[in-house]
Amino acid sequence: MSKTKLTLYIDEKTGELAKKTAKLSGKSISALVQEFFRQKARTPSDIHIDAAVMKWIGVLKSKKAYKELREESLDERLRRL
Repeated sequence: MSKTKLTLYIDEKTGELAKKTAKLSGKSISALVQEFFRQKARTPSDIHIDAAVMKWIGVLKSKKAYKELREESLDERLRRL
């Protein structure tokens, strides 16, 4: 696979963090950046999902945020007590 040069401008603190992370992982900063973008580009079909989890995908259809649904559920449980 051919490679292309990419220049990134990041703040000094982030640069030091990138260097430490690369050293601890035994990878280059370039390898870490490449992994990051490959993970971001994944489609659901690229990721293995266990059958036990797969049966629940799409079951809950709501325009409400998770936190709002959780609060409603907790409120309802408390009312039952």
